[in-house]
Amino acid sequence: MSNVDIDKRFHEEYTVKMIKRGRLTTLIAALLTFIPALYLWLALGYKPSWSMIGQGWAIIVSSYLIIYFVEPLGFYPVMGLSGIYIGYLAGNIPSVRLPAMLSAQSATGCEAGTKKGELVGTIAIGMSVFVNLAFVTLAALTGVAILNVLPPFIVSAFDYTLPAILGGVVAQYFKKNKVFVPLILVLCVILQIAPLPSIVKFPSAILLSFGIGYVMYKSKKK
Repeated sequence: MSNVDIDKRFHEEYTVKMIKRGRLTTLIAALLTFIPALYLWLALGYKPSWSMIGQGWAIIVSSYLIIYFVEPLGFYPVMGLSGIYIGYLAGNIPSVRLPAMLSAQSATGCEAGTKKGELVGTIAIGMSVFVNLAFVTLAALTGVAILNVLPPFIVSAFDYTLPAILGGVVAQYFKKNKVFVPLILVLCVILQIAPLPSIVKFPSAILLSFGIGYVMYKSKKK
């Protein structure tokens, strides 16, 4: 099959159906998030005033409005559309979904951003949801008992779990681009320690990465 035929078949047999199911499941999940609030209101009688609701929404919008638009743009080139749907439905994208996808793509020799890479990554993310659910359930049932018998230095080591995972992700990308990754890493550290509002640090890092990546891509093509 030619590349045009493959693209057409991928769009018709996969992308269209995935978008339809992704929109449906995301909408259902969004509606289900109102159940705890409705239970507190209708069953227990805790009814907040409209001013309290407005204040809550104002805090959320001021904290996440920029991230709402910028963060998906940062994850989409790597995770693809299906990965974005599953990732935002299940959560834990930087710490679980993204590493699972990159590991699967590396093990199968697939490039991120390709159709094959998206399919392999989607399978990996889907399996990570089931594995994560099993271990989270186990941790919820036995976690406190296990933590009580662990030495303090092991418990304190859990604080470095997320940096260790992200370090592995950075190492995988470093193999592919030994200039872009260290440059972005240094710039992100500078942004983190810079006297800037916390709400603009993460979007700035993504936009800066896009800009530098675009310039480097154009320079390679010349």
